[in-house]
Amino acid sequence: MGPQRLPWLLLPTAAVLGLLFLSSLRLRSANINDRSLLGKRDSELALLVEDTELVPSVMGGEPYEAGKFALSLRLDCFRSLLGASSTASPDIQDPVSDLFFHGAWKATGLANANIYDQVFRCLPTNAVRSLRALREYVGVQNLACVSPELARQHLAQVRGHLVQFPLQFLAEESLLPPLNSKEGVIPVEVWT
Repeated sequence: MGPQRLPWLLLPTAAVLGLLFLSSLRLRSANINDRSLLGKRDSELALLVEDTELVPSVMGGEPYEAGKFALSLRLDCFRSLLGASSTASPDIQDPVSDLFFHGAWKATGLANANIYDQVFRCLPTNAVRSLRALREYVGVQNLACVSPELARQHLAQVRGHLVQFPLQFLAEESLLPPLNSKEGVIPVEVWT
């Protein structure tokens, strides 16, 4: 009988998953706020799993002994995020290689973000670098409204759940508060 696979678990967005040294796994809630610390409303939970069974793996192109559970969870998470097949893919085996980062992670995130931008005209987007461009961008109807069938064809090309965060949104604008405001007298380091 082969190893049993756990059903896929979707982690809430407030959860933090850390794969430590590929032999330990830490899952915890990331909230530190008054709701959590008062102990009456939100609750915090941390779970540490340390693997005792090691399996051969690859890290940075070198052979590496990884914890069996931590490795399988990492691969399952990456397969889900990247829309990779359920069989072992060489693209996701070595998480610190340039091939994985550029060829799988960044390429998938960029491709998916471009599809969503084409279909829904999402904000924020790298296509909008100024407030003037923003006014023009929101004035155009998205493909999902104009041609739902064509939009569905584009969306069928999305792989996984990963999208690239648009770091150039409003990059040409100064978003600092005016100097004559109370926020303007606070040092810039507070806002960065």
